[in-house]
Amino acid sequence: MKHETVGLFAQPLTKVTLDVTGVAEFFDNHVHGNGETKNKVDIESISNSGLRHYHNDENVFDIYPELKDFGDRILNAANFVYQEILNHNTTLRITNAWFNECDIGSEQFTHNHCNSIISGTIYLRTDENTSINFKSPFTNMDFAPSLVDYPDIRRPNKYGYNYHFTNVTVSPSNGDCLFWGSHINHGYPPNKTPGRLSLSFNMLPTTFNCTYKV
Repeated sequence: MKHETVGLFAQPLTKVTLDVTGVAEFFDNHVHGNGETKNKVDIESISNSGLRHYHNDENVFDIYPELKDFGDRILNAANFVYQEILNHNTTLRITNAWFNECDIGSEQFTHNHCNSIISGTIYLRTDENTSINFKSPFTNMDFAPSLVDYPDIRRPNKYGYNYHFTNVTVSPSNGDCLFWGSHINHGYPPNKTPGRLSLSFNMLPTTFNCTYKV
């Protein structure tokens, strides 16, 4: 049947590929490898000790001057997404940024980020097994619960639409920088990538409603 569809209130995930040459090596030599206690490490839990967040409540671009240019390039890409794709008229600032190192068999539980508008991750050490999963914000809503028929959500749509999906899996490569709304739940299953390494960040606008400075 001839038809048209309009994607109402889409939840965009934007990928920008950046040069990450030397960043993983810098992590190995100066963040992880030096063994100093100043490296802020948060271990998720005893059962998930293979996932480590370094400086997760700080900003690595402020801590390590060698990473400033890298942070500026991420911020430039983020402002492109915020202004040109999401159509906002202000700029973003990085509120915190941290490294994630994951051993084989460990996982990242599904979560979202508070006190942030845009979140993202840039991938520094990946392989064909690296993935991240995103969960639709329109499921499990208290005020508008969805009726989900799981056999149906696994069946491809013949037109290629994905409006019925409740989860989307993305397979990033080295240098892929993903940006998404901070309210969207995300995580990944038990890791199969040796030495999986990424850098995540949160961002807020410098001005709200073109009036209120942050």
